[in-house]
Amino acid sequence: QFEFAGVLSLFDPPRVDTKATIERAQEMGVQVKMITGDHTAIAIETARRLGMGCTIHCVSEMREAPESEEAFPQDGMNNKDDMILAADGFAEVLPEDKYKIVEVLQNSGQIVGMTGDGVNDAPALKKAEIGIAVQGATDAARAAADIVLTEPGLSVIIDAMIMSRKIFQRVRNYCIYRIAGTIQLIFFFFVAIFFRPDKAFSDTSEKNFRLGVLPIVLITLVNDACVLTISRDNVKPSKDPQAWQLKEVFIVSAVLGFTAMLESILLLTIGFTAGDMHEGSALAHVFFKNGQASYANIQAFMFLNLCLSDFITVFAARTRSWFFSRRPGIALCLAGTGACLTTTFLATTADFAGMKHIDARTAVLIWVYVIIWFFIQDTLKIGAYWAIQKFKIVDRQAYLDLVKTKPKLKMDAAQTRKFSQNIRKSMGRRSSVGHEFGFKNVFSYSRRASAARYKSIDTKMYRRSNRLSI
Repeated sequence: QFEFAGVLSLFDPPRVDTKATIERAQEMGVQVKMITGDHTAIAIETARRLGMGCTIHCVSEMREAPESEEAFPQDGMNNKDDMILAADGFAEVLPEDKYKIVEVLQNSGQIVGMTGDGVNDAPALKKAEIGIAVQGATDAARAAADIVLTEPGLSVIIDAMIMSRKIFQRVRNYCIYRIAGTIQLIFFFFVAIFFRPDKAFSDTSEKNFRLGVLPIVLITLVNDACVLTISRDNVKPSKDPQAWQLKEVFIVSAVLGFTAMLESILLLTIGFTAGDMHEGSALAHVFFKNGQASYANIQAFMFLNLCLSDFITVFAARTRSWFFSRRPGIALCLAGTGACLTTTFLATTADFAGMKHIDARTAVLIWVYVIIWFFIQDTLKIGAYWAIQKFKIVDRQAYLDLVKTKPKLKMDAAQTRKFSQNIRKSMGRRSSVGHEFGFKNVFSYSRRASAARYKSIDTKMYRRSNRLSI
C-alpha cells in the first residue's frame, strides 16, 4: 500500500543566454524554430518564456497532414509543407521527423541551420546546411556537425552569423568591382579601335588606337594587387539574410563600368583633338601645352586615365550609399594610394612600350578629371540602388518585415496558409541562381507555381463556402 507523500517538481530551464540569442537572431531576419522531444505543453511554455511564437504542433499533426500541394485549410488542417514553413516548432519528435522538417525547409529554398547534442540529432545535423553541435554534444553529433561549440551557451552563433555576413559583403563588393572593371576595359578598347591615329597624328601610321602589352599588364597587375586588400575592408553586416542577388550585382556593376568607360572615351576624344593634324580644341589646350601632343603622349595620357579610373572605382563599389558613408579599411587605402601614385610616377617619368611620358601639369588635370567623373559615377550608383528598391527589382525588406511581425500567439489553419504563402513570395527564390536567370523548373516550387496553386486553393474555398451558404 502506497501513501501519497507529495509532489516533486522538475524544471529544466533554457540556457542563460538563449533568450537574448533568439531575439538577436530574429532581429537579423532569422526564423527560429524549436524541435524537441518534450511534451507539446512544455514546448509551448518554453517558447513563451523565450519570446518565440507559440505555433507549436505535436509531431503527430504533421504526420497526419496531407502531402498534396492542393490541400487547403479544412477542419483545422494544412498540408505538411505549409505547416512546417509557418510553425514555430514541433514537439514529441523522433529523429526521422527532424530530418523531414529540415528537408521541407530546404526544398522551399531556405538555408537551414540546426543545433543539437544527441545521437538522435545527427541525421538532421548532417542534412542541414549548417549543423551546429553544442558544448557537451555526443561524438555522433560532433561528427555530423559543421560547427562544434566548445563553450556553454549559444551566443557565439550570432557572432558567427555577423562574421559570415561581413565576409559575404566583402566578396560581393569584390565581384561588383571586378565586373565593373572588366566592363570598362573591354568596352573601352572595343570602341577605341575605331579611332584612327593616322588621321590625327603625323608621327604614326597606326590605323587603330592601342596600348602596348606592357602597359595593359601593368594595369592588370597593379589592379589585382590593390584589390586583394578588399578582404580586409571595413564593412557593415547586413541586417537581413544574405543571398546572391545577381540582378542587383549586374545592374550596379554595369552602371559603374559603363560610366568609367564613357569617361575614358571622352578623354580619348579630347586627346585626339590635340594631334598635329588638327587645330586643337579648347579642351585640348586645357590638358596640353599649346594644345598639341604626339601619339606617344596620348598613349601615356590614356594609360594614366585607365589606371586611375579603374582603381578609384573600388571606393564606389564597396558602399550602397555615398563612397564616404563608410570608412575604407587602412590596407585598402594604402594599396589604392600606392597604386595611383605608382602609375602616376610611371606616366610622368618613364618612356616604355612606345609611350612617351606626359608632364606633371597634364597628370594633375587627369586626376581632377577622374575625380569629377568619380562623383558622377557614385551618384549614378546611388540612383541605381534607388531604382532597384523603388521598382522592387530586388525586394529584401519584405522577408525581414514578415519575420519580425510574425504573430506570437498560435496561428490557426488559415493564418498558417497565409504566412507560408507570404514567406514563399517574399523569398522569391532568394537562394536560387537558376531563378535569377529564369530557370524556374530547377526546384520543386516556383513563384508562378505557388501563385497558381493558391489561386486554385482560394477558388475551391470560395466554391465550398457558396455550397455551405446555400
